[in-house]
Amino acid sequence: MKNIAYLCLLILTAQACTSSHFYNEYKSVDTKNWKSTDTLTFDVEIEDIQANYNILVSVRHQKTYEFSNLWLTYFLENQPAKIEVPLFKLDGKPYGESSGSLCTQTIPLKSNFHFPKKGKNIIKVVHLMRKDPLDGVSDIGIIIDKK
Repeated sequence: MKNIAYLCLLILTAQACTSSHFYNEYKSVDTKNWKSTDTLTFDVEIEDIQANYNILVSVRHQKTYEFSNLWLTYFLENQPAKIEVPLFKLDGKPYGESSGSLCTQTIPLKSNFHFPKKGKNIIKVVHLMRKDPLDGVSDIGIIIDKK
């Protein structure tokens, strides 16, 4: 009986760890020296331009990050747009998930988005903070789900 319970737990754990995202990639930044000129480029291969896609941005940061938010500029279809990513609540606790000294906050970027062309589509991200270079951010991710 213990073996069956262990096997069920193992299967559930494996399913939980499997990514179901259409696209999921993180780019590392220099934790102590992320410059606003350091552009992160995400190459997304799209075959179905009729489909709707939800695009999310994910920020991995240290608990010692000195601001409550992170402003980003992202370029989608070569059009710039700004987004604020809230990282800490008013009480100082981080939004999202935390593990040790690292926190991850994921928020929507675009909903029901249609990519303009088949093949390679590029999403670029830069930070837009007043402090430059910025420290305390370790990774920026783009996650895309096909609806």
